[in-house]
Amino acid sequence: MTNNYEESSSSSEIICLNCQSEEATLWCKKCDTSYCSECFELAHSQPIWKTHTAIPIDDKPVVLVSCHEHPDEKLKFWCNECSILACRDCVIVNHQGHTCTIINDIAQEKANELEDSFSKEQLSLNRAMKELADARATNENDSIENITRVFDTIRMLITDRENELKAHINAIEKQNNDLVENLQLQLENKQEELNKQSRYFERLFSTNSYMKLLQANPKMMNYLKTTTQELNKLKMPIQTEYRIKGIDYLQESVVKILQQLCIDDWKQAPLRSSAIVILSNAKWIQNGLTVAGGNGQGNQMNQLSNPRGLFVDVDQNIYIADQENHRIMEWKRNATTGRVVAGGNGPGKGARQLNNPYDVIIDKITDSFIISDYSNKRVVRWPRRNGASGETIITNICCIGLTIDDRGSLYVVDYGKHAVRRYRMDGTEEIVVAGGNGQGNGLDQLSDPWYVYVDRDHSVYVSDYSNHRVMKWEEGAKQGIIVAGVQSQGSGLTQLSYPYGVVVDQSGTVYVVDQGNNRIMAWKKGATEGSIVIGGNGKGG
Repeated sequence: MTNNYEESSSSSEIICLNCQSEEATLWCKKCDTSYCSECFELAHSQPIWKTHTAIPIDDKPVVLVSCHEHPDEKLKFWCNECSILACRDCVIVNHQGHTCTIINDIAQEKANELEDSFSKEQLSLNRAMKELADARATNENDSIENITRVFDTIRMLITDRENELKAHINAIEKQNNDLVENLQLQLENKQEELNKQSRYFERLFSTNSYMKLLQANPKMMNYLKTTTQELNKLKMPIQTEYRIKGIDYLQESVVKILQQLCIDDWKQAPLRSSAIVILSNAKWIQNGLTVAGGNGQGNQMNQLSNPRGLFVDVDQNIYIADQENHRIMEWKRNATTGRVVAGGNGPGKGARQLNNPYDVIIDKITDSFIISDYSNKRVVRWPRRNGASGETIITNICCIGLTIDDRGSLYVVDYGKHAVRRYRMDGTEEIVVAGGNGQGNGLDQLSDPWYVYVDRDHSVYVSDYSNHRVMKWEEGAKQGIIVAGVQSQGSGLTQLSYPYGVVVDQSGTVYVVDQGNNRIMAWKKGATEGSIVIGGNGKGG
């Protein structure tokens, strides 16, 4: 038995046996030799060899080789268990109980498998090319639609405010017009009365009725005095020039903002971070709307089980770490059911599994999900498109919260070691940016941190769960400052109770999920107490 054999129809390059340099493209059966096209013509130029014919080298038939152990037998069988060639006697003696196939059959079978594989790869390649083309068109359309939506909103806000100011001016002008009309009527009445008194005086004077004139004089003088006083009391309208407070500042600000506007690749933009802009006069709807789940606890496509962190993309699609179902769910805007985009294959540590995921974000650079796989003590990168499995990028870390800054750095909350760590996106260059000095309540310590936020200045905000506070660590700082929850655990406006998620708007206002008090709190920059923006009415379903 041997595994050495000759195969004349090899897929590898065969050298011309005549010139020993060029690739052989033809095979002459009568010569039993491989030739390049030029050598075949030279070798067969004599009339005696004119009857020789050539066939393509790939059509050369397989030449069976004799078995070394049994020289009278050819190697015509393939042992599937041993993956070697065998002759008939070898099959009987050395491969009893093994599955042996005639090599022509197994070759055809393998050829069919390869053909199927190539076809599948071609389909995958075609699908990938189509997805790339669709993504290119979608990204361009989404960007344009997003810009249009933003400017439409700005125009709507400006138009609404313009209409409000015009309505206010019109109301003032109406009051002024009503006043003018009233004054006009009063003056006309005074004019008519004055004309009447003047005619009476002229009649007395023209008839030489001096006695009556003298008798009427005090009464007439009193009338004129009273009329003068009444005219002096009348408030004449003045021309009003309306100056809108702040309009010059608005104009200057708009010009500066428009000059700074440019197209920035969203891959470099902070995610769930400094991109958050909340208007100072924003009003919060107190009755929330269910946008995912809400159909009882369970593992169906319209259910969740103890959902944790979530991420909302520019299209308002929601991605949720569905902790107890060990999966990441996507809920498109206004959808009634979601779909699994990562995990969902039961709890485990395999590449296709998650085990109690606590948070999920999107890395646009690699077009993938970044997942805190808590019980597996790892951070996983999972492709967004046709992602059947994930890739571990950070190991040996009890991770909960995640975020990315505008430089593409990854921040991970190390719950077990009471620290926040910053990495390159490939999981290298680890740096502690908050805590890391053991569990405690000092300004250089954290106690069971949960979630993290990074602003434009790369300051790190951490929900310090067991210390019932939110800490801010400026870049490079050795200790943090308390920005929310300045007293011990409680339900007062100066207190928090086991805070979860945290974000900060452009003005420095901290918004925190006050989990133990079932409310969302807002703490303005530098404030010693917060305000309730949502909830605070007790626990409810």
